[in-house]
Amino acid sequence: MTAGSLFSAVATAGNQDEVPAPKVMGPLSGQPMTGAVHDVSEHGYIEEEYFVQGKARPLGPVNPYPIDQRESPSEKPAPYRTRVLIYRPAYDRGFNGTLVAEWPNVSTGRDAPVTWINTFDYAMREGYAFAVASSQKVGVDDSHTDQDLKTAQPDRYGSLHHPGDEYSYDIFAQAIQALTRSSNSKPGHTSKKRKSNAPLRDLDVERVVATGMSQSAQYLRYYINNIQAEQDLIDGFLPFVTAETPADQDDIWDDLAPVMWVMSESEANQVRREDSGLFRLWEVSGASHINYWLVHWAQAMDARDFGEDNPPWNRMIAGQYGQRAEGDPGTSYDVCGVNYFPMRYAYRAAMDQLQDWLIEGEAPPSAPRIERTVADDGSVTVARDQYGNAKGGLRLPVLDVPLVYYDISCGTYGSTHRLEEETINSLYSDRQAYIEELECAVDETVDSGYLLVDDAMDLLRRAQRADVTV
Repeated sequence: MTAGSLFSAVATAGNQDEVPAPKVMGPLSGQPMTGAVHDVSEHGYIEEEYFVQGKARPLGPVNPYPIDQRESPSEKPAPYRTRVLIYRPAYDRGFNGTLVAEWPNVSTGRDAPVTWINTFDYAMREGYAFAVASSQKVGVDDSHTDQDLKTAQPDRYGSLHHPGDEYSYDIFAQAIQALTRSSNSKPGHTSKKRKSNAPLRDLDVERVVATGMSQSAQYLRYYINNIQAEQDLIDGFLPFVTAETPADQDDIWDDLAPVMWVMSESEANQVRREDSGLFRLWEVSGASHINYWLVHWAQAMDARDFGEDNPPWNRMIAGQYGQRAEGDPGTSYDVCGVNYFPMRYAYRAAMDQLQDWLIEGEAPPSAPRIERTVADDGSVTVARDQYGNAKGGLRLPVLDVPLVYYDISCGTYGSTHRLEEETINSLYSDRQAYIEELECAVDETVDSGYLLVDDAMDLLRRAQRADVTV
């Protein structure tokens, strides 16, 4: 029996159908760590922080892919106390019925709510409730950088405790249970009178989407394959950019719940499965594993939470795509760690498509795979166009009406390179000619379902000041 089947046996033996309902405490006063770096009240939203505590069951391996090959996984529940960050409409009339539960990424030694960072303006505009549940031990009380909640702010988080990542799957599920158990609409949950301080109070959750990025998506993959069938707690999954992704039809269940999987070009070194059943995969050309919008947000967050000397949040700088001139404040080309490709647009389009899939039953459009060749030794080479951008894949307009090319060879962060001025001048007679070509590409991408109208407008607004000179 494999480690995966051992854990599955433990989960089944523990009557996994009934997810325990933990105790919820809060909301806490004061500034939460890793909270929003902008004022969510401007969007009619509330940011609140809660503690969640209970006894968790060991439902999976510490490291899901490659799987932890322990012979004797623990079978005993263990006590925990963690925290959940909530972003919700201030009034029930602004709620669209969907709770997005994010498993935060902990690769940097602290919680990083990557999906929230890449989708927050769309999510608030469309009326989602968002919950960032601190699910892993590194983020709660065991960071190698001392940026876990308990170590960084012991006065606020000193009571938190995490028993280990084999319990993380159940901690995540219990956090969702705590948020949905008193909903009148979500099937399978007991309706109870809401307390005035309950996290979602007057909101009726109709559906739950689980999301996570990179290593967090690995845990969601294990959850889909080994836990979802037992719990049926989550209605849809939205994993982003993870190196260990499904390679063939047997690698992930496609008949349990809709799975909208989104990858960057950084992960194109693997040959992955085709769309089938309730599974869709988008490979986004030009995007690096970590995008600059995320980097800029994280810098502002770390400046506030850890006193680092970083610039404040500036959405104009964070959202540039290569249209600004070399030397503009906050703009750097040919620098490792600065990929300006607007990957956030793909995050939002994917979330919007999954929402329609859950409500209307219409699957998202498939997208072409990134063009690549696989050598006999398994090495992968991505095909590139004459400007240096990847061929194929899901293509946003900045690739087909280029001012730059995006390089993903520089670690997980990538880089951005301006085309030579001679090349730009040969492509566009002036800025207006560039904008007109971009508008045509934008219309086509919106019609294809890969770009939302609001993001199309954002892109075109930025293009109005593009550095295109003759």
